[in-house]
Amino acid sequence: MIGTGSTINPGLGLLLAVGQAPADLPEGFAAQAAFRRAGVALRWRVLAGVGFAVPILLGAALGYLALRGAPEVVTLSVLAFTGGALLSVVIEEMIPEAHEAEQSRLDSFYLTVGFVVFAAVAVYFG
Repeated sequence: MIGTGSTINPGLGLLLAVGQAPADLPEGFAAQAAFRRAGVALRWRVLAGVGFAVPILLGAALGYLALRGAPEVVTLSVLAFTGGALLSVVIEEMIPEAHEAEQSRLDSFYLTVGFVVFAAVAVYFG
């Protein structure tokens, strides 16, 4: 998605990368905590953390290289397909899981703040 967005506009690629980073940080912290509980040595935890970035960077580079000369309709189709796949994951996985836990008023507040922050980043970099 980042590579495809970069072929359309470098600012869009940067926006997608900036938007993805906050989503990946908690996931990385959770993985590191699980490794620590399992007794994995610090060296291997650091290598695993760096290793998590490799597929993202590789995917962005491959997406950019594969689509940089492609017609705009192909590039936009790939971007739309990727967005649809991510939306499908949210709808099928995350939303039902979120409703299993007890809810508070802060949940809606933080969801709204997340949208506001992403919109502000989109306006600033867009």
